Amino acid sequence: MNLDDELNVLRDIPLFSGVDPAPLKLLAFASDRMIFQPGQELFRQGDQASTAYVILSGSADIYHDIDEGQEKIGEAAVNTVIGEVSLLCDKPRKTTVIASSTIEALLITKDSFQKLMSGCPCTMSNILNGLGKQMSETS
Repeated sequence: MNLDDELNVLRDIPLFSGVDPAPLKLLAFASDRMIFQPGQELFRQGDQASTAYVILSGSADIYHDIDEGQEKIGEAAVNTVIGEVSLLCDKPRKTTVIASSTIEALLITKDSFQKLMSGCPCTMSNILNGLGKQMSETS
């Protein structure tokens, strides 16, 4: 997958759908590509967070820690952002995410995301609008 492919994936994600192509391309360029093998943790509930992942290929299971161990509460597939709350605030992770197949993902840092948002007010507004839509679909 090349930079233009990554840009197209980002544009298909509601969180980034309203962002102009130029700053979005900079975000894709600034993001690291990561590979996770089946069974590998992307992150663990309770960890301090400052990154999010965009799944380019593969899938992951999302778990919530309970007294008896872990309870599966969802799945994340291609074109999904996971851990996006960490880009906005300094809160510990609320879930554990484990690769259920080989995953190729973009790692987006809080710093890169904040630079994107501070680039222009319309970018920030579009991202917040996308985040609001995403939150309304999950509540």
